[in-house]
Amino acid sequence: MTPVKFALSKGDWWVYWPSPMLTWLDVIAILVLSLAVALGYRHGLPFTLAVVPALVAYFLLASYLPSSYFPLLALVLGLGAGAIFQMVPLPRLSMTADGFAGAIGGLAWGLFLAFTIWVSFPSQYVASAGNYRYPSAKLPLSVQRAVYESKFAPSLFTWALHQPLARKILLPHVRK
Repeated sequence: MTPVKFALSKGDWWVYWPSPMLTWLDVIAILVLSLAVALGYRHGLPFTLAVVPALVAYFLLASYLPSSYFPLLALVLGLGAGAIFQMVPLPRLSMTADGFAGAIGGLAWGLFLAFTIWVSFPSQYVASAGNYRYPSAKLPLSVQRAVYESKFAPSLFTWALHQPLARKILLPHVRK
């Protein structure tokens, strides 16, 4: 709980509530999500169609890279597939429908990018407790603190750890 001081004319009041602040990790992930939606809106339907091949390529390549490269891999594959699909001749929709379809694809890809940012930090198996420590104690303290205080990262890591498909896609380095 974070104490917040309110100064009134007849005295000071202290009120305690959970901090509504986002960490730098949350800000980066949400910024990437919003940029993906904007890019999808700008590029339209081809960007939406590029999401599926990019996810398949990510799934095939993720097992060969360390987890710290997952966000970069997802970004490169998404932008690359989007650029390739821009060259595919597709019937053009109306400007509104094309933008909406692209925004849906951007939202899907942006959520995937944000998830990879939130869960891609190295984890550590603790044998005495029989579970995973997220993030690893080997990371710098500023990164550990940002992940611990994140509103999304710990719960998304736990969710991905317990869902077989999400674990296979987002956490291929984790054995369970």
